[in-house]
Amino acid sequence: MNPALGRHLQLLGLERAPFPPVPDAAAWFQTPLLEQELVEAAHALRTRAGFVLLTGEVGTGKTTFLRRLLHSLEGDGVVVSLVFNTFLQGADLLAAVLRDFGLRPKGNPAADIERLNRFLVERWQQQTTCVLVIDDAQNLTLESLELLRLLTNLETGQEKLLQIVLSGQPELRQNLDQPCIRQLTSRICKHVRLEPMSRAQVGPYVRFRLAASGAGDSISVSAEAAAELHRASGGNPRRIHLLMDRCLYGLYAQPAGRREVGAVLVRRAAAEAGVQPARRRRPWPLAAAASLGAACLLLAGLALRTPDSRAGDAPGAANPAAPAAANPTTAAISGYWQGCLERFSTGQVHLQPVSEAWAQRLAGRGDVCLRQGPDGWTAVWPVTLQPEHFLTGQPHPRVLEVQTLLRQQGLDPGGLDGRYGPQTRQALARFQAALGLEPTGLPDPATLWLLELRLAAGGQPLSSPSATEPLNHGHG
Repeated sequence: MNPALGRHLQLLGLERAPFPPVPDAAAWFQTPLLEQELVEAAHALRTRAGFVLLTGEVGTGKTTFLRRLLHSLEGDGVVVSLVFNTFLQGADLLAAVLRDFGLRPKGNPAADIERLNRFLVERWQQQTTCVLVIDDAQNLTLESLELLRLLTNLETGQEKLLQIVLSGQPELRQNLDQPCIRQLTSRICKHVRLEPMSRAQVGPYVRFRLAASGAGDSISVSAEAAAELHRASGGNPRRIHLLMDRCLYGLYAQPAGRREVGAVLVRRAAAEAGVQPARRRRPWPLAAAASLGAACLLLAGLALRTPDSRAGDAPGAANPAAPAAANPTTAAISGYWQGCLERFSTGQVHLQPVSEAWAQRLAGRGDVCLRQGPDGWTAVWPVTLQPEHFLTGQPHPRVLEVQTLLRQQGLDPGGLDGRYGPQTRQALARFQAALGLEPTGLPDPATLWLLELRLAAGGQPLSSPSATEPLNHGHG
């Protein structure tokens, strides 16, 4: 536990963080429906009945459910391959599955399927059940889904050799409904749908989380606060954690032993966090194009700059106007936007929306361009560290640089081998959490940029006052 969090919890008389930003399967809020879904999913895998589908909106607890599911299978003769990297597709995805089962891929899909089949038969003869879990499966292409169909064909006379769990956002169900892959869909034996909490569940949930953290009766939540929390969060557990974590800071001024979260405090936390009711997500191909296909743009001759958002000509240079300044005319915006990005015209840059807090922090940086539009702020920065460096499945010198940096920061990435494996992903998730990003462990553009800044600074400590407010770059 980092010292700042330790002091925060000590001031509130808590033993652990009650509303962490990362999935927390150790304090599992069990409802009768969740218990039933967990038991049925585990039974389907133990009996090798087919494959399990898990869907839910962003923040509804899919990762926590998966952790509890895998925990329930421990000691039952189950071997698990967990694939979290759905940037990989087709043959690369198959190679990742083999490596996670401890097998060396040959680089030929037919040969790799044959090797996997021999492995599965050996485990079946040893009465061992092999389970493949794929998270963020809504990103899988038709090619990859067809590959999974082939893997479900691996069987003995009466049993499937490989049990598959696909976890993803609701559009995963839509992807699976395509007629061309109906053979795969027909093998779903259990579909777990995670829904937001009802108004009646929110109060018991936050009180359970507080009790599990050691609060006892020292912190209470009024009925009005629980109702306001449900209204502001839509019953989404991740949003509840965000709001309640902010509410805890508002309890400092209250006397120890008699602290209460009220409706006013929840409304204030929602306003500070900028929380709005959940909106319907874009169809996944558009979302994927925004977050992946357009992740790094090669902009030659394009340029961006505004008087109210222009980054200085050198790092730390004074910004002509802070982000709160009045918007200039359209012509002026276009001219400044053009002038700023001309400095980046010879290399790759990344463009993405950022929060108001990030805009305030980035204003004045010579290596960032900012623009304010009707939908909020947009930032552009140069990139050299690419997601592809992590996703080749082979050692890469840039990944080795990142592993060395993470070790210097006290975030153990495992061996310094240049491979983006499970331990490196876990270390990357801790790096993200320390800087206020969503701790997915994925090499998204915001994370790569922060890594680049620290690499350029020779391993700047995580405690430094660099940008620590989350960007608007959700992963789903």
